[in-house]
This record gives sequence, structure tokens and C-alpha cells, in this order.
Amino acid sequence: MDPSRFYDGLRGLVEKTPLFPDEELVAVLIANPRAGGFSRPARLTAALADLASAATEAAALPIRTSPLSWRVYPTYGPRHATTMADDLLEEAAMKPGVSWLVILAAGDGTSLEFLDELSRSPDELRARFTILRLPMGTGNDGSDGRELPDSLSRLLGRGSIAQQPALRVIPAPGGPAAERAPGGEWRSFNIASIGLDAYVTHMTNKLKATLPGDSYKLWVDLATVLYDRTYPPRSMTIIARDRGGVETSAYDGLFLLVAMGISGNRTYGSNKPILPDQDNVCAIRQMPLLRKLALKNPILSGRIREFPEASLFSADSLEIGYSDRILIQMDGEAELLVAEDFPLRIEKTHPLIRHLARA
Repeated sequence: MDPSRFYDGLRGLVEKTPLFPDEELVAVLIANPRAGGFSRPARLTAALADLASAATEAAALPIRTSPLSWRVYPTYGPRHATTMADDLLEEAAMKPGVSWLVILAAGDGTSLEFLDELSRSPDELRARFTILRLPMGTGNDGSDGRELPDSLSRLLGRGSIAQQPALRVIPAPGGPAAERAPGGEWRSFNIASIGLDAYVTHMTNKLKATLPGDSYKLWVDLATVLYDRTYPPRSMTIIARDRGGVETSAYDGLFLLVAMGISGNRTYGSNKPILPDQDNVCAIRQMPLLRKLALKNPILSGRIREFPEASLFSADSLEIGYSDRILIQMDGEAELLVAEDFPLRIEKTHPLIRHLARA
């Protein structure tokens, strides 16, 4: 389907936005036309209806008087959003008096590419960019609003600019993962996790072109049976530390998965509440197959604290030790780790990304 009507409708909202009322504003829409919100006709039709409702509300707002320019940049392949971020940052460096509103209408992978590059830029330059992530992908766990009307309302006066941290995922220096990771580290802007769920992510990404629908749910079911055969569990150590580097807790044994978020109350895998409350770390110990089958659905529905195999706690950093191959995922992008990549560190940064939160 042609996404141009969506682009035009969004432009109409931006032309009425009360954000940055006294500043010159460059608004950029970065859209992945292959993302689920555009490639599935029913979802695009629903999105156009949401835009029409928002346009009705916007009709009562005055048109902006400060300078505004509008651009649409479709992405055409892997790392294209990274290149776009580079280009926009370079242009912004040449225009010190301009603010930037970047609207990401894409899947989690495209958003991750853009935010990763933005997060590595100098503080002064990065602070001039504000991000709005629309739920137009498949998972949308890192979006600014789970539903599109919520996201669009933030352009019309019901949003406020907030800042969020990222996670630095740092494999051991000298290992193969450190060679692959940009600058020796990956970044995540929602959840980074290691173990079974990273395997689900990897298989979902590998086969999603040939398995339509909710292939993540399918692979959760398959992984419950297949994961231990593919990645036999080994002993793992987990050391949690606070912002000052003081150890707050330690765990060891066989673990099914370890997930860390930039905060608590976070989901992944298309709204699966792995971090259902204020704690930002979840560690689930290995368990027999029948126990996994019995607990799979309750855990995915957020009832994690009910089960003795799960530990939920808060930390500013984790140090993970392991002696074999295992998968890790950052916002839906999986990477293979081997023994030489450990100890692995996952650290929460200071606030890095300005975004449109709910007011």
C-alpha cells in the first residue's frame, strides 16, 4: 500500500504542533515502508483513521508562526537509518540555532539504528534533537505510546519533552563480539537480555519473512522445547551494582534468561511484560521442560513474581560471567556471544535521548 497519505497526514499535525513555538524547527519523518504498520493493509487503514481523528482535533489549533520545514526519508535497507542519523547530525552542526524533531515511523530495528548513532554524538548536538517513536512496526515495545492515538496526541499539546537513558552492552575486550560491536559496545533503548528470549528474537528475525503473523509467539512455543538442545545451559554468575559501583546482589547457577531494562514497567516481544513493575532486572533460573510449559503463559502475562524460579530486582549495572556460547538481544536485534566475550557488562547510562513523553 502507498504510505504517502500517512506522510501527508502527519505533516498536517506537525504544522499545528505547539512544540518549540519560538524556534526554527526542522521536522523529519524517517519511515520504513516495509514495517508492519505500512505493509499490512488493515493496520495502515487503521492508522489513517487515527490520523484523521487527530487532524480533526488539530483543526482548532493555530498554524505555527515560527519557521518550519518538513522532510520525509524512507529507509531502504539495514543501516540506512544510521546513515540518516549521521547526515542529520552533520547538518545540525552547521545550523546551531535550529531545533530538530525526528519522528520514527518504523520497526524497532530501524529505531535502534537511528538512536544508537544519535546517542554517540556530542552532548550539545544531541540535545537539539527530540524523538517521537510511532508504533508503526511489529513489536513497538520501545515506542512513545503503545497505540497510535496516544503517540499523535503528543504532537498536539498532550506531550512533554523528557529524557531517557540507554543501556551500554559491553563484551570483554579482545573477544569477537567486541570486534563486531561499534566502538566495542552495543546499545539498547528498551531492554537487553541474554538467553532463551534472545534465541526467540534470533529465530523470529531469521524466519519472519516466511512466517506471517505473530511469529514471536510461535517461537516462544518452539523455544520452550528446542532451546536447551541448541544452547545447553552452563553455570552463570550475575553481579548487580548500584550507580556508585557498589555490589547490591549476586546470583549464580543455571539461568534460562536475564533481562535488564532502562527502567521497570517494560515489555518486549510485542507487549510481553517481562519487567512488570518498578524493578528493571529479571533473572529466571533454569527449570525442567514440564515446568517451563506450565509457566510459559503466566510468565508472559506478567505474573513473574509468583514463581520461585524468578528474581526481580533493580540495578544500574550487571556483570555476567559465562563460559560457552549464548545469544544476547538488544531491542530485538540478536548477537552471538562466546566464552571469550565474558565477563559481559550491561550498564545504564545517564539520560541521553530527548523524546516526547505523555504530559
